Amino acid sequence: METRQKRLQQLVDELRAAEGQLTGRELALRLGVTPRSVRDYVRAVNSGAQLPLIVSDQDGYRLNERAYRRHRNSQSKRRTGYDSPEQRLYYIVRYLVGHAEGADVFDLGERLSVSPATIEADLGRARELLREHQLVIRREREIVRIEGPERQQRKLVRHLLLGSGQTGLPSLDGPQQHGRARRLHDAAIGHLAEAGLEVNEYVLNDLVMHLTIAADRISAGHVLTTTGDPLPTGRHAAVWEATEGLADAVRQIFDVVLSEADLQNLHDILATRVSETAVRTAVSDRALGITREALRDLSNQFLLDLYDESTVWALALHVQALILRARNGESLDTPLGPDFRNMHPLIHELALQFAHRIEASTQIEVGAGEVDFLAFHLGNQVQRQMTQGPPVTITCVAPRYSTLHEELAARLARIVQENAVVESLVTSLSHDWSTVTSDLVVSVVDLDLDTLPVLRISPFLTEADIDKVAAAVRAERVRTARAKLRANMISLLDPNLFHHREQVASKLEALTLLSRTLEQEGYVGRGFLADVLDRERRSPTAFGGQFAIPHSMYMDAAKTGIAVLVSDTPIPWGPSAVRLVLMFAVSPEGRPVFRDVLDELIGVLNDPANIVTLLDACQDHHGFVRRLSGLLTY
Repeated sequence: METRQKRLQQLVDELRAAEGQLTGRELALRLGVTPRSVRDYVRAVNSGAQLPLIVSDQDGYRLNERAYRRHRNSQSKRRTGYDSPEQRLYYIVRYLVGHAEGADVFDLGERLSVSPATIEADLGRARELLREHQLVIRREREIVRIEGPERQQRKLVRHLLLGSGQTGLPSLDGPQQHGRARRLHDAAIGHLAEAGLEVNEYVLNDLVMHLTIAADRISAGHVLTTTGDPLPTGRHAAVWEATEGLADAVRQIFDVVLSEADLQNLHDILATRVSETAVRTAVSDRALGITREALRDLSNQFLLDLYDESTVWALALHVQALILRARNGESLDTPLGPDFRNMHPLIHELALQFAHRIEASTQIEVGAGEVDFLAFHLGNQVQRQMTQGPPVTITCVAPRYSTLHEELAARLARIVQENAVVESLVTSLSHDWSTVTSDLVVSVVDLDLDTLPVLRISPFLTEADIDKVAAAVRAERVRTARAKLRANMISLLDPNLFHHREQVASKLEALTLLSRTLEQEGYVGRGFLADVLDRERRSPTAFGGQFAIPHSMYMDAAKTGIAVLVSDTPIPWGPSAVRLVLMFAVSPEGRPVFRDVLDELIGVLNDPANIVTLLDACQDHHGFVRRLSGLLTY
């Protein structure tokens, strides 16, 4: 049952990611099932919805995005419980920040249908979250409340909205508030255009979120006070014009008047986010120097070619604005939510390292949202280089007939040119197949070959054939990447670095245990634990599927290896919990291994079913390696 449910979700995910329709054969190949099973899965997905979520015609299957969103929203509304610690944590903090008078702990327990002891544990974790925002929980007997500066409480609300997985426009209070945010979004476009200012869509949504939160807090009686010190940006005429226009829009839409402190705050936010000739002064030599040095360092550390002069200036301009925001006490927040880091761990790691170099050069602190925007700048180059890899090799089999066989091979080569290469054309069925060493055989006739994957196509290469070839090439690239990952992982998993425990009390205990093991076995030096803790402080290394991959920001270990900790009970890890910890020690020679392994490994472990398979009754190193090897066999 669990496997079938996983297949149904995988089917939906494949259709969501597809640029167009997918044929039944291509879906079957991707899911590893028969076309008949695909039809069965489609019926199962559609049976649970009011409208068909997956529609089909003669060209294949596609996902009805509108019907799927409505179905998913209706399903989420039916789930009124808060079963996971993370769900309860965000509910409690969101409730407290919206109720200045505080809340009764017993009332919170009734609201969440949990025991008072559970609420007490949740409040302990809430204190950790609030401490990050310079806020505290005050308690008088059963009543708890949040205390701290209004500016920090608004930042906390923003964090909660982004942490809840919301993307796009904010929704603080149901459909009415969402409709107001949309009207403000449209009004903001007009006021910015009138002032001759431009912002990208991410920054525009960030701005709308800021104003929506401000309006919500002001309506509840929470006033933002001035710091008393004028910010160094001064007042720019075009920016101030846009500020007054946005303030007027807030008054009309939310019936809220922004205070002088809010107006000044809005002006300074705009001044560091907009693109306009008068605002965007020439990039300073300092910002250019920091950018160039950081790109060269990252290129050397990860063995990538990130230094491209054509991109330096745009990134340097962003770095310059980032530094100004940080010195003004402001920071961009990405609207993509916490899943962005999980989806692109290597890009996030590079952006984090880039931010670390900015901090070292300027003595500022770069916020988590700013790291995500740095990832946007670096992501395209990283993805392009990491997805290139060696091309899939193809042998085309087409019996000789006039020029048809040559035209088929030439067309096939044009279609797959970015990801594969047609290395040979076989025109005789008496060919010695043992000499074929290609990754894939594409044939217009049936071939009974046990040692080679064969894909049957039409001699005229139809659209369906093109889809099949593309799917087969993608599948081969995944298989190759998994095989490379399997070889790397097995070589790095030293039996002396493996630990199995029934229980581990804390994240610090886990990190200390694995760091000490790596040090005792000669992999790292004495300062390694401090480096790991510094990296953990900057961004948590725990991922949603019950695992964590802690490591140092410095690739200076004596040897490359992975220390493994398997715990029978979850280890508290910030707001989440993990059962598997893989601590990487990376030597200079091991840089390409860490770079190549990170994305693929996290992609495999992010599947909860794989974590269960990996950890179920796993007692020793041999069992762990055997199960992991099985997961990586595609």
